[in-house]
Amino acid sequence: MKHWSDPKASEQSKHKLWQTGFWVTNLIFIVIFCLLFFWRRDYFFSRFVEFYSIGQFLAIFLPAIFLMLMTGLLNSVILSFRDVKGYALVSISGIILLVVVVLWAVSLGNLDQALLSFVVGYGLMFFCSLVYFALNRNKVKLRIGTPDGASLKKISQFVLMAISSIVLGKLLDFMVRDYVIELYGLDRTGLWQSVAKMSSSYLLVFSGTVGVVYYPKMASLIHDEVALRSYVLKVMGFVGFITVICLGIYYFNREFILNLFFAKGFERAAYLVRFQAIGDFFCILSYLLAYLLSARVQTVKYIVAQLFSALIYVTLVYLLMDRFNLEALTLAYLWRYIGFFLILILFNRKFLFK
Repeated sequence: MKHWSDPKASEQSKHKLWQTGFWVTNLIFIVIFCLLFFWRRDYFFSRFVEFYSIGQFLAIFLPAIFLMLMTGLLNSVILSFRDVKGYALVSISGIILLVVVVLWAVSLGNLDQALLSFVVGYGLMFFCSLVYFALNRNKVKLRIGTPDGASLKKISQFVLMAISSIVLGKLLDFMVRDYVIELYGLDRTGLWQSVAKMSSSYLLVFSGTVGVVYYPKMASLIHDEVALRSYVLKVMGFVGFITVICLGIYYFNREFILNLFFAKGFERAAYLVRFQAIGDFFCILSYLLAYLLSARVQTVKYIVAQLFSALIYVTLVYLLMDRFNLEALTLAYLWRYIGFFLILILFNRKFLFK
């Protein structure tokens, strides 16, 4: 998306990037699957498979994952054109397919089919994207070809940033969650997780919106520093204002919202929302600055910022847990994203404050 958004990029370089991206994506998919399958097969697969054999499960799971990955590749091209209307139509059509598939599978009462329905539903979005390219075949023509070194070098920097986000983000969250389960059990951990999942849900909506509107526009302005700075600062101001309003509504209605989205009894987690919501404010602003590093391909700074915030989080969880119990997790989350925001300001200071 970053390179296709560049108005100066040639058609040949774009197609080379597409072809290389196709092979890099699928190579990573194969390597990660083999690692999970041969290293911890029982943990990652057998645990969730009850009615099918692992082979039967994977016969549906793997093709659906492949289609999901291809959907991501195709949609990144749509977004590089900043065709928000086209992307919205593709997404809405895909979501309708997803809901239909999930409702049908859940109604069958088979757990394996219900679980697979999610990945199959997302996989079917590929065909919605395919329709878009069929209708716009004169605008862009994508072909599978051989990768090239120059494109691989460009893409590898984004792969490194993605790996750092996964390892120092989601993987770290899973490790902390397992630690808290061991410490407090599933019931108390569930209270904290309800608040964390609420954050994940609206942050997913935000990051999706940023991916559709903010990042492609920012990437297209990367060679016009004055226009890019003006755009980034305007977006940060607008997003900050809207975020304060939305998080304020959530905070003052936290007991009602937690019961609405989870179940009666989760209002007991309301006291955890305070620090989590403030942390979410800094997290959202940090997203915008992190995307700026990504668009400017400042890989080392991006990874260092991720590492810095992860160290803050782990250290504070360890130091505060005995004193603050579950609230230590939201306190650590708050300071993690304050730290992340500050280091991103530091790394972008020459750009932001010229």
